Amino acid sequence: MKLQQLQAFVAAAHHRSLRGAARELGVTQPAVTHTIRELESALNTELMVRSVRGIELTACGLALLPRAEQLLGDMRRTIEAVDQVKGELAGKVSVGTMPSLALTMLPHAVSRFREKMPLVNLHLEEVTVPDALARLRNGALDLAATHHVQALDADLVQVPLYSTQFVVTMRAGHPLANVTRLSELLDAEWIVTVGADHFPHSVMMAMFSAHGLPVPKRLLRAPSSFAVTLGLVSQTDVISCFTRPLAQMVAPLGIRVAQIEDALPNYDLSIISRRDLLPTPAVQLFVECLRQVTRERMGGVQ
Repeated sequence: MKLQQLQAFVAAAHHRSLRGAARELGVTQPAVTHTIRELESALNTELMVRSVRGIELTACGLALLPRAEQLLGDMRRTIEAVDQVKGELAGKVSVGTMPSLALTMLPHAVSRFREKMPLVNLHLEEVTVPDALARLRNGALDLAATHHVQALDADLVQVPLYSTQFVVTMRAGHPLANVTRLSELLDAEWIVTVGADHFPHSVMMAMFSAHGLPVPKRLLRAPSSFAVTLGLVSQTDVISCFTRPLAQMVAPLGIRVAQIEDALPNYDLSIISRRDLLPTPAVQLFVECLRQVTRERMGGVQ
């Protein structure tokens, strides 16, 4: 397999179009077709077929895609690592994160990183944990700063970042603002920010179960949409759970912490990366900036 063949295949798979792949790569469509056919010949299998929806990957194509993405990502990182050691402070750092970090520690880490590497291209995105793990594996992300995964597969590694506490949040002036027990909030409407498949493992489920309480029946679902959560919690009677640093950050929106006397769960955050992937100097610096910021503001892992 050649680098150009993998590039053509991945571009066609992403665009689901040979024409789109040609535009991305700056070549002609026949050149893309020829290059992919060379790859199919080298592997002695068909990787994609045309359909009414464009390009469709075969079973072999689906098996090759994440590995091809990983190989291309690793090649890019290899070149960037050499360039950065030479003093050419360019390249790319891709980070997946979540609101609890994106609105608290991440901005300070980015500012600190920019002081030393102003030319490195930063790619930051909000991701769910399953999506983060998949994108780490295929090379789309260099690292994920997210909550600690209890049973992490052996191909990934995580380093503890810090531990914080969850709190119950609601708008200022909420009719239930003075309650002190979770049992008094069972009839309220709560917003759930995880999908149905992950709700049994959510903080909300653990919080009520720990006190022998059922989960509230009125659940408004907004998976992976923190903007929706902020809007509803700040302007309606919907209740949610935030980490304490995040609750402090959004307090100017009129969101308040309920003074619940029941013990609430802690939340552990970590940096997750691929075990077999050596970080570039830029990625190493970004991790160190993030860890420095959390040590200064949270005291590190508590």
